[in-house]
Amino acid sequence: MKRTDAMQTMKLHILGMNGPFPAPGGATSGYLVTCGDTAVQLDLGTGILAALTAKMPPEELTALVFSHWHYDHCSDALPLTYRLQATGKTLDVWGPEDERSPVRAALAADPGIRLHTLRAGDTVTLGGLTLTAFTARHPVPALMLRLTDGARTLCYTGDTNTVDGLDSFAQGADLLLADGLFTDATWGEGKPHLSARMTAELAARAGARQLVITHLNPALPEATLLREAREAFPGAALAACGQVWNV
Repeated sequence: MKRTDAMQTMKLHILGMNGPFPAPGGATSGYLVTCGDTAVQLDLGTGILAALTAKMPPEELTALVFSHWHYDHCSDALPLTYRLQATGKTLDVWGPEDERSPVRAALAADPGIRLHTLRAGDTVTLGGLTLTAFTARHPVPALMLRLTDGARTLCYTGDTNTVDGLDSFAQGADLLLADGLFTDATWGEGKPHLSARMTAELAARAGARQLVITHLNPALPEATLLREAREAFPGAALAACGQVWNV
């Protein structure tokens, strides 16, 4: 079957967007990126495996990529191994080195997982998408991920605070999916995340076309996050489970 331009559109599916714990009925970090026959899952936090399975068989992913190994980004990788065992399938999984992560250690030992180490500066081809990794600033080894199909670019910060190279990472993004957990009043230099306003300022500096703010803490007011972000980037939006964005 000949593909149409619409079928080739790069899309971002928000499967979960809370952190570090889910809201009632919600899920933590998990984002499916599709483009033609390519399907790349970014992070697989609490509640994401069920949401992904509602979209497609997880064993048919082109790749699963982790920004880091905190549980709210990777916990559903453990039951995923049972599904791979039941289906007899194997899956390519990418993520940073982290000797302290029990989840990474479990995946490395699982016969259904082909685990690849991803380092800042690496560029890998995942089906019809090219992924480049950048250094994030977080309490554990973490990466920011930039994906392109050659025409459109999605930038995902993962979890980060301010870091050298942040503007270069986001430069010219068609869609910036950014960690904006904190309000102005709760952000601090030593915190592990950006504020919503800071993500908006980043989007403006980088010339991003769209901004979606994610890693939303259920204990912090979404109305405040959105108001502060839109003061710097009027088109800013908050991520919500079930959203589908054209990149």
